[in-house]
Amino acid sequence: MDSIRTEDFSLQNTCVTIGKFDGVHLGHRLLLEKINRKKQETGGKSVVFTFDFHPGMFFGGNGKLIYTEQEKEAILSACGVDVLVAYPFTEKTSEMEAEDFIREILCRQLGASFLAVGEDNRFGHNRRGDAAMLARYGKKLGYGLCVCKKVEFKGESISSTRIRQSILSGDMEAAAGMLGACYHVAGVVKHGKSLGKTLGFPTLNLVPPPEKLLPPNGVYMTKPTLPEGVFNGVTNVGVRPSVGIQSEPWVETSLLGYTANCYGKTAKTEFLHFCRPEQKFGSIEKLCAQIAQDLKECRAYFGCG
Repeated sequence: MDSIRTEDFSLQNTCVTIGKFDGVHLGHRLLLEKINRKKQETGGKSVVFTFDFHPGMFFGGNGKLIYTEQEKEAILSACGVDVLVAYPFTEKTSEMEAEDFIREILCRQLGASFLAVGEDNRFGHNRRGDAAMLARYGKKLGYGLCVCKKVEFKGESISSTRIRQSILSGDMEAAAGMLGACYHVAGVVKHGKSLGKTLGFPTLNLVPPPEKLLPPNGVYMTKPTLPEGVFNGVTNVGVRPSVGIQSEPWVETSLLGYTANCYGKTAKTEFLHFCRPEQKFGSIEKLCAQIAQDLKECRAYFGCG
């Protein structure tokens, strides 16, 4: 997938969807299906158009992202998107009238022959642009339009806000139900203090960037993915109070059946189920006993003895 992060670009014969795409949930995935299906008919490219801005300007959850830009790019690429346009969000951009956005960006720069948007999509200065405006201009400018209804989960519309609430409450099952995939943390495996290895419980350590939205500190059943394959694991999210509190939270996973060196490798840890809050133990012996118990419950959860 190509990534464009500049105002200076020109595309032709594209099938486009526009939005924030925070989380890439089931509603977003429906839009991606529409543009990917249309590109097969037209021979064009599928394009996701979004704005490149500081997350605190628009997102809840203290301005944190469900998925980082790198994680989002990986998801969109896996969904078959050809091009991601993250258009710089500036004062000039914020003042662009909706009609100018359609003519100048959607038609002239993106070369859109087809658009797929959600029924609540808004764009342009003061959010004046909507699906009805896109339909009117489509007749004049020659692009096709598909307006998709909101996708529901348990009787309510799926939104990034609902997904954030689920993640922040530790309800990983609900988050997965709305995302269409398990919430995950991805990155390069870092060296820790090697305490886990010393204690006989080697771990896979990921250090999420500050803008990443994390679930509550605690222990989770997870599915870590490494170059060697997918594994079962038990993951602690937090500041590791039993071995010296650190300033930033780590995502620290004990894997079942993995003995290779994973440092420096790219990993993805998918969260399936919240088990218990993070705890501080009074001794290393008590910490080791709890880790052993967590691994026992992990084997039972995944049915692997």
